Amino acid sequence: MRVYAGEQALQHVRAQGLSPFDIKVLLGASSGPKWLVLHGIDCFLQQFFKASESDLELLGTSAGAWRMATYAHQNPETAYRNLSEAYIEQTYSAKPSGKEIQEGCRKVIHQLLGEQGAEAVLATKGRHLNVIATQCHGLTASKNKHLKSLGYGLAAINNRCSRKTLAWQFSRILIHDPRSQLFNRRLTDLPTRYADLYSGNLEDTLLATGAIPVIIDGVEGLAGEGVYQDGGITDYAFDLPLLPKDGFVLFPHFANIPVPSEEFVASLPYKKIPDRHDFLNLSDQERISYWRKVVAQTEVLTDDLATMHWQSRVEPLPW
Repeated sequence: MRVYAGEQALQHVRAQGLSPFDIKVLLGASSGPKWLVLHGIDCFLQQFFKASESDLELLGTSAGAWRMATYAHQNPETAYRNLSEAYIEQTYSAKPSGKEIQEGCRKVIHQLLGEQGAEAVLATKGRHLNVIATQCHGLTASKNKHLKSLGYGLAAINNRCSRKTLAWQFSRILIHDPRSQLFNRRLTDLPTRYADLYSGNLEDTLLATGAIPVIIDGVEGLAGEGVYQDGGITDYAFDLPLLPKDGFVLFPHFANIPVPSEEFVASLPYKKIPDRHDFLNLSDQERISYWRKVVAQTEVLTDDLATMHWQSRVEPLPW
């Protein structure tokens, strides 16, 4: 287990350790199946934050938003367990359409929310869920798969020259809990629109932010006319003004933040973190078995965090 901190957080943790009251913002990264390696970390953190009555801002994109929805759920451990089970058990035809995968993702979200539905996430005191999705324009919004692929290819090339070129084909849509104070400062780096998160759009919001371009059909009409896809298109790395006035941002990740160590990853089956290529390279039985083994092995991360001496384990950021 590796824990990295910025300058102020490093000084604080080395002097006082870390309590749930110190964390004001929790981030969930775009990840695809990589999030499964964070299973043990999430299980610990859900217990960790139970001790805090402070407001916790939750921000996620793609599968990270699904994880953050479990933190906002009235029964977070059950929601997380349901999410993990449904996600691991996904199966599709040999050459699934974008619509087929979208329907499979909707089933996963239904399992996450449970019988109480959206209100179980939106009514929780002190937990504010915020989700980023991306509205597509031009070729990236085409219903023709080849034109859509061309649009994304051009966007990727242009992005290598300047991030600002993303505005030619995409807008950021920030769909937020009306109680949230996370984005009192308006974002100006890319065209950004804001919409309230409510019971009527939570499911489609989670579906849209998890809709991997070209692979999964986007959601139409989420926040006005148009096609909405993966929030990681615009905000894969969360290069946003997120620092609270007091307290810190926690970003559990699978690379260079609070992360599984290189040694832990090397101990996993296939010596790697799960990824979406597992759907192509492994049979359903092999993939499900592999993912379950990874989840089981992450219990050592739960134990490590539970007994961690924060003052001696925290490290400066490696960049």
